[in-house]
Amino acid sequence: MKNIYKFLIVLLVLPSLCVAEEEKKPTILADSWHMTPKVGHERDFEKALIEHMKFRVNDNDPRSWQVYTPVTGNDLSGYTIRSCCTQWKEQDAYNAWFAKSDSRKHYYENVHPHVAKYGHNYYILDQKNGSWKDDAKPNYVGVTHYEIKMGGWKKTGEAIKKIDEILKENNWPYSWSWSYPEGGNGGVNLVIPYENYAAMESPEMTVYKVVKKHLKSEKKADKLFEDFRSGIKSWEYQIYQHEKELSMPQKDG
Repeated sequence: MKNIYKFLIVLLVLPSLCVAEEEKKPTILADSWHMTPKVGHERDFEKALIEHMKFRVNDNDPRSWQVYTPVTGNDLSGYTIRSCCTQWKEQDAYNAWFAKSDSRKHYYENVHPHVAKYGHNYYILDQKNGSWKDDAKPNYVGVTHYEIKMGGWKKTGEAIKKIDEILKENNWPYSWSWSYPEGGNGGVNLVIPYENYAAMESPEMTVYKVVKKHLKSEKKADKLFEDFRSGIKSWEYQIYQHEKELSMPQKDG
């Protein structure tokens, strides 16, 4: 458990305020909906969603919506329906398309009657930090949500930037990415892809070992991790499964 904790916790990114100080780039977003079916409507919801995704493909939806369901946690009833990647300026055009499309009518007639509750958020993707390999197979994803202490960004951010540089310089062969929830209580989400459950085993060369070897000092490595942890208030980890049957075909990019 200690190795897994170190593997997860060192991948937090700089806060969005720090990112904003870097070279200006267009904001890249993931659009995410959370739906909870009505009790007893789960099978009808999935059946309707499958047909609706097919309808959207034929209706030339410019986005590719992917569905994820939780396999850990206290509430396994929700479905996360996510599309990536877009920009703020493209959201107006997409909303206009959906308002006039046949997909809107089809959704409200077929899927909506089975939904008890909705949630929605945008996630700003960190474009500088992270490493998502071309051969990543996210059949499962581990998602860690970090809450940050008030005023805790500085040391944590500096530590993460240093750790990230070390991982990339040493060609650490795993994928990870992080994003900032636009709404809600803020914080940071870290996503790690896994091909299967076996891939979730803590690797032999953990982040901590890479950092310690690079710095040639256990004391320096421990100090770097201590700086990182100093800004974290709490964290929560969940595993989600990619539901390909419920999703649209994935588009390049």
